[in-house]
Amino acid sequence: MSNTLTLDPLPLPSERKFGLLFAGIGLALSAWGYVQGWSFGMQIALAAVGGVFLLLAWLAPSVLRPLNKLWFAFGLLLGKVISPLVLGVMFFLLVTPFAVVGRMMGRDELRLKKRHVDSYWVDRQSGTPASESFKNQF
Repeated sequence: MSNTLTLDPLPLPSERKFGLLFAGIGLALSAWGYVQGWSFGMQIALAAVGGVFLLLAWLAPSVLRPLNKLWFAFGLLLGKVISPLVLGVMFFLLVTPFAVVGRMMGRDELRLKKRHVDSYWVDRQSGTPASESFKNQF
């Protein structure tokens, strides 16, 4: 697996959907700015950006292809950064405390502690399993 960021294996969403998404975001932010009392210039600018995206999405969606690729690459990069962070936090907040508590209680599930025995083989107590136990495993 390569560490470089490529767009080849995953298909891009359509430029029209991309344009409509950003048109909606721009118009929604403009409306939110009106409710929150932002400056009139900011509201107009956000509405204009939303309007431009809306017009481009309907009239010339191919113009949005470079922005669509850039946005998609940003999403892939964000996924490559956020996923390891979230998994690391989950590991260190969930798995590590259980391991530390287990070790403090003397658990040795992998039998890593040195034992003074003649053999490290684990003897089976139950004998040979029945041949029927291997059928219909799934």
